[in-house]
Amino acid sequence: MIAPGKTTIRHEAETDLLTRALSGDVEASSKTLKYLGSNNLGLRQIMQESIRDLSDPRLWCRLLQCLALHHWDNQLDCEWRSDPEASHRIDQAIIELFTQDKNEEEKPKKVMVLHEALLDPEPAVRQTAACLMGFRGNLHVIPVLAETIETGSKACKVFAIKTLAVLKDKRCGPPLIKALAMDRDVLHREAHQALRSLGPLAEEAWSEALNHPDRHIRWHAARGLGDIGDTRATLTLAEGLMDVNQAVSWATADALARLGASAVPAILTVISRHQLNEPFRQAAYHALHSISSRQIQEFVKPLLNALRGPDAFVEAPTVAQRLLMEWEKA
Repeated sequence: MIAPGKTTIRHEAETDLLTRALSGDVEASSKTLKYLGSNNLGLRQIMQESIRDLSDPRLWCRLLQCLALHHWDNQLDCEWRSDPEASHRIDQAIIELFTQDKNEEEKPKKVMVLHEALLDPEPAVRQTAACLMGFRGNLHVIPVLAETIETGSKACKVFAIKTLAVLKDKRCGPPLIKALAMDRDVLHREAHQALRSLGPLAEEAWSEALNHPDRHIRWHAARGLGDIGDTRATLTLAEGLMDVNQAVSWATADALARLGASAVPAILTVISRHQLNEPFRQAAYHALHSISSRQIQEFVKPLLNALRGPDAFVEAPTVAQRLLMEWEKA
């Protein structure tokens, strides 16, 4: 059990440390960062509580700069950044401070600092402030986050991607598609996870990505639309059966098959309106044949036979058109 007054004394000591750090005391600044990066959760929490108690706008500015630029002020580099784990703990502690409000007094001060930082001439500060505001639920920073995806450092891009995932807005989709196409490494993984977390809100972005010049992105788009399972996107998705890349056309076929009966009209429409070639024929057959419903299999049997036949390129569009008319009348 903690003795009465012990916590208060400890917090007074930490508050004094923060005050000296703000006045330019290099040793105090170093200790502040040391405590924020400590592997001792209790010590980190005590420092966070002390920062909240002091709630000095100058302190919030320093913390933002430390998160964005990895130094406390323009003269002092953060020596604790040499340890990746400690550096990560410092960042997480600062993010928690900016995004979690423990009392009403601290909120307006740090929000004001973030708003003012959106005009900062240093891109990393501006972009980091936008990310923190996004984590606080501010949708107005989406354009800044999109800009960060285009021009920011890799660390800022990852932060922006994570923020877009949290905001849950369909406008987050296009910049995430851009991030998805930037590499096959961390940005790709984070963007893919963010797009999946958006769910149906990513439908429009995935639909546009079906025409992306990168076949890998088209493949992701086909699977993404299939995972959403929204029947409104079936016609757009079905056009992916014609993709020149077999991996994309077969991913499209698998996605359509998972949609089941709701995908049948779209598949029939695409087959009836477009000239067949061999890859298209194979993908279309795979999509229809993979639908598990016995009733659907019986209905599309004439088309499956036509797609397997020697005159598939001529007969299949005609049969597809007839079945489509029957479907619409049913």
